[in-house]
Amino acid sequence: MLLVEALAKQRACACDCHRKLDSDERTRGVEALYVCDDVLRGFGYEPTYELHGDALFRQAQQRCDPEGRVVAVRFGECMYKRLVGSLLHEILHALHGDVTQANYGIPFGLPYGVPEDIAPTDEESYLAPFNESEARAFVGVWILGKELFDIDWNLRTARDVGTYVFTAGNALVSPPKGFRPVAHLDRQHHEQRYYTRARKLEDEARAELMRPDMLATLVSRVHAAAEEGRTRGKKRPPARDFGRMAPKRTLSTDPCTCGSARPYKDCCARTAGHAAPVVSSGLAR
Repeated sequence: MLLVEALAKQRACACDCHRKLDSDERTRGVEALYVCDDVLRGFGYEPTYELHGDALFRQAQQRCDPEGRVVAVRFGECMYKRLVGSLLHEILHALHGDVTQANYGIPFGLPYGVPEDIAPTDEESYLAPFNESEARAFVGVWILGKELFDIDWNLRTARDVGTYVFTAGNALVSPPKGFRPVAHLDRQHHEQRYYTRARKLEDEARAELMRPDMLATLVSRVHAAAEEGRTRGKKRPPARDFGRMAPKRTLSTDPCTCGSARPYKDCCARTAGHAAPVVSSGLAR
């Protein structure tokens, strides 16, 4: 699914962007989405906007395709706080990775596995660059959002802290073929140890990204990639057309707005104890 297709089918999201953001803010959000889409295309990737990005990424992990250039960027119904944040997260991985390779050069077995030929004693040093890249991609979402688009609303990421793998724990996740699972600290069962190390990583990443020279370099590379991406894309409708659009009604048989891949009637509608909300047609405020 292309970005314009996803925007044309907007539905109400859990963070209620269509009420909490006015039409000018939503238009600015669509303009940011256009630029981010161009940036990823300029780096040679193909962002796809199907609703259930988590499932698509897991499929890509299992394939471990070294030629893969499709990037799942949409994780739920939100087009403004969540999707803008997701695209910026991917762009930051590209800026700090190797865009000549699939997945920005990050092996598909990471973060919870390492190649089978990595000695157990070398796991921590092997994972360190990934953790540092993830920290930059996590905290940089808000920094780039403000610097590039003057976005002052809270961009959302998947969690309240980045996804890191710290060794010396006892949690295991099955990795793809060719990778060995790493015994790591789980944020739920080792909360204090995980968050202490994660916050330290993120503080260091934030200080690095906020350096004027570093930020200027990243912004320059984003603009260059966006310019390249625009030559590869098709003409899009004016951003204000989508920014003023009211969300479509969520039908009971539609995929749930939370991104679970289940029908709405069997997911959040059941939890909330009511049927899918009816959203009026016409322009949102």
